[in-house]
This record gives sequence, structure tokens and C-alpha cells, in this order.
Amino acid sequence: MAHEIGPLLKELREAEELTQARLYQNVLSRRQAIRLEAGETDIKAEHLLTVLDRLDMALPEFQYRLQKRQPQVAPPTPQTAMLDTVAAKLNTWLDADMTPGEVRAMENFALGRPFFTVNQIKTLMTIAARLPWDAYDRLTKKLAAQLADMADMPEVQRLRYTLYFNKTMFSLLGGLPDTALRLVPQAQALASDRMDDQIMLQFLQRMAETLVTKDPAAVYTATEGLITHLRGLGLAMMADSLIDNRRHMLSSVNLHPRWTPAELGAAARLFAIVPWELKKDRQGYLAKFPGLLAALAAAGQPLSAYRDVY
Repeated sequence: MAHEIGPLLKELREAEELTQARLYQNVLSRRQAIRLEAGETDIKAEHLLTVLDRLDMALPEFQYRLQKRQPQVAPPTPQTAMLDTVAAKLNTWLDADMTPGEVRAMENFALGRPFFTVNQIKTLMTIAARLPWDAYDRLTKKLAAQLADMADMPEVQRLRYTLYFNKTMFSLLGGLPDTALRLVPQAQALASDRMDDQIMLQFLQRMAETLVTKDPAAVYTATEGLITHLRGLGLAMMADSLIDNRRHMLSSVNLHPRWTPAELGAAARLFAIVPWELKKDRQGYLAKFPGLLAALAAAGQPLSAYRDVY
């Protein structure tokens, strides 16, 4: 019901032949008004009363009209349907195969719109990682500005944190530790007190600080304590994820010396649970992990043999 308020206000505004600028003057920004009338956000009670006064409508009448109004659900466009398919696939596995059409739809949507609704931003949070870095960087700057404009919305705080956390992570995975160092404080400023937030931010900060020294031993020393702590808490999958991300980040700056038994074990456990049906060429995918096939050949064992190695 709350998200029907904006669409009803739009109907009433258009019936009175009022512009958004006039109806919401000194109440909402242009972007806030657009999102409100699209049904993506709500409006504070005191602001609603101001708007209704400008429409010359009492609150009881507005409530009556709201209860009688039948919500109109627009059918999805082909592009929206494809983006939903892409998001569902990447939510399952970020490395899932994508068709050329899906890639084009994703890039056109991400870079071709002047603004996004909150729901669209949530979708973009999922698919953005598969964009080329230049496009990803442009998109995240656009999203950061739009989310800052809606900072008073409760759910936006978490979205802003996720945006900066993801960009820090992808900077490290892309071989840009200096960029990650600049982003960590922005993510920290928006983080919650949740244990997983704090551990992951510590990991990213330590990775960024040590990768710039170009000393692999320092990277392992700085992060091993966090991984051990996670195992002690029973968070084995999260520990494996940090091990694999650390290996990837080292590889991205050509500092990964060799596959350790712990890294092979983490990869074996992670690969055991991924949905391989979303990847056509499994062997080709494994070949993209620098040194992995050579390490397995030298050991004379398949990756699955390392599932119990920590």
C-alpha cells in the first residue's frame, strides 16, 4: 500500500495539470519525486500533508482513494526480462556464462540511463561486476551520487556500503590496490557493526596495504590470522572464500608464488558446490586460474583430492 502513494499522487497531480517541480517544491528533490511517483519510495507523513494541501485534498479523502485504487503493474520489457534473467544467473554464481545478448543488454541498461530506481540499483549491484572496469567505474560513480541523494532512506545506507565494499573488492581482484586503499575508508564509514562486515573490511584493508608493498609473504602474514579466526568461529566457507580471494588478488598483480595446499583445499571445496551447469567449458574455466592445472599435474592428483586439506 505504501508504494501506491506515489502513483496516486502522480494521477492527482496530472489531473490538476501541475508539474512535479511545482507540487513538490521545497519538499522533494527532482529525483526523489520521480522515484516516489514510480512507486519505488515512500514519503514522510509531514511531506504528504504539505503535498495534499497543495492539491486541495484532505487526508481522509486521499486515504479513501488509496484504498479504492487498484495497483497497475506494467508488463516487463524485453530488456527488463533479460536483466532479471542475468541477475538471477549471477546471483547463483558470479562466474556463470553469459550470452552476447545478455552482455549487451546489461551494458546498455547500466550506461544508457540517467538515473535508476532503488530496485534497479539492487539489480545493478549484482550484474555490475561483469562489466569492463571502465564501464564499472563509470556506473559506480553514477550510483554513488544517486544513493547519496537518497541517504535518508533506511535501506539506502546498506546499499551505499555494498557499493563501496564491492568496488574495493573488485579493485583488488583487478590488480588496483592503490585504488582499493582510497576506497576502504568510504566503505568503513558506511559499515554496520555486524561481525562479517568488520572482518571483511579488515581483510580488504590488510590486502590493500600489503599488496602495495609487493611482498607476498607480508600478504599471507597479514591475513592468515583472520582466516584462522573464521575457522574457529565455524565459518569455514567464509574462510575458504578469503583464501581464494587472497590467491586471486595476489595473481592479479603477479605476486602469487605457487598454489599452497590450503589454496588447493579451498578451491576444491568451493568448486564442489558451484552450479557447473552454468558453465559450458569446465576445463577451460579451470585453465583461467593461473598455475592451477600445472600444480595439479606436478602433484599427480585431481583437485578433488584436496577437499579435506586446510
